[in-house]
Amino acid sequence: MHYIVLDLEWNQPISWQSAPYRKVGDRLIFEMIQIGAVKLADDLSIRDALSLPIAPTHYLQIHPRIRRMTGLGPEELAGAPAFREALEQFVRWCGEDYVLLTWGCDDVSVLRQNVDFFECNDIPLPPLCDIQKLFAQVHGMKDRPSLQKAMELVGIEVDERLSFHNARNDAWYTALVFRTLPDPSSVLDYAQQPKNLIHKHRHSREKSPQAFFPSAKEALASEEALQPTCPRCGRILTLDGEYVPQSPDKYISIGRCKHHGRLILRLRLQKEDDGRVSLRRSVAPASQSNIAYVHTKQFQASQISLVDPDEVLSLATRSNVPFDP
Repeated sequence: MHYIVLDLEWNQPISWQSAPYRKVGDRLIFEMIQIGAVKLADDLSIRDALSLPIAPTHYLQIHPRIRRMTGLGPEELAGAPAFREALEQFVRWCGEDYVLLTWGCDDVSVLRQNVDFFECNDIPLPPLCDIQKLFAQVHGMKDRPSLQKAMELVGIEVDERLSFHNARNDAWYTALVFRTLPDPSSVLDYAQQPKNLIHKHRHSREKSPQAFFPSAKEALASEEALQPTCPRCGRILTLDGEYVPQSPDKYISIGRCKHHGRLILRLRLQKEDDGRVSLRRSVAPASQSNIAYVHTKQFQASQISLVDPDEVLSLATRSNVPFDP
């Protein structure tokens, strides 16, 4: 058995409201763009190193922060293989009877999500073991150290030719730290389990930017009104009935997300000085009382004749109070 020290780099959506994220974000948050690895001999000397770029297929625009950190952009990834081909190349390079080692617990989760998303579970991979956790315990550290901090602790100098946040370089440095451990084979006791990745910065509530339309009727028929998105996963909601007025300038409905349940939708219309109608939309989790109230309003609206929303809006009292969802 031989050790393969692995490091990964990945891209992320330019925006959590972007079309690619809304399409695949519930299944793929981070798309891998580089595999870096170092192969160790039985005496833990470095036998070989690998840098394998991966062409993104969903998050095609490299996030500025990722490009700044990794130095990877469209030019560097041009002509690179897609994920499946890259993973197959990596496994062939690893050879027979090997174990994968990483620094920390992030790589295993990102790798697993990419394997699942791109349907590569037929490509066998051994468990990934965590060098960082072992290193912290060996040195009596309460918190897990960064790779750079661990290098400082054991006296490994940074090579000016090998910048951090490049997958091959980080794998190289990780291998050097691994060799300093008194019993490197004990890393096999630290096999990692991948975690289910979610976008932690998405909130359960959302208020859209102001949008403008020629009339209230067109605002209510717009994409902003009829294709609201779930604030947690970005999926387009299914409307549970039409919008109904609460007041001359406020409309409500219920939306349904198959992952996050029912949400209450509120629209605020306002007639601007130039004659246009502005629209703001808010989305929030719906309580049972919200759902019952909206359904009652929808039933009442179905029993009366339709009214012109532009005529109704003209009756609204202008207010400088911000719209509170």
